[in-house]
Amino acid sequence: MSRTIQDPGLQLWEVYATSGRAGFPEHARMVFQCLSEPGRRARFLERQGDKSDVENEVTSLPPADLVRLLEQSEELP
Repeated sequence: MSRTIQDPGLQLWEVYATSGRAGFPEHARMVFQCLSEPGRRARFLERQGDKSDVENEVTSLPPADLVRLLEQSEELP
């Protein structure tokens, strides 16, 4: 499940959840992919819980909260 949000710079972002690597104690991540600039690196933010918890956040949080999380995110290595 994914959603589209718009940041203050009018860039469109797709937001979706990914799980940690199987067998490792990593948390799930919220991933932000820029739709306005497809060549731009995706960004991520580790979240508490598993992928279903993060999917719930993606679908239930207001767009303004997702934009705040985007601003806290880091570029994927």
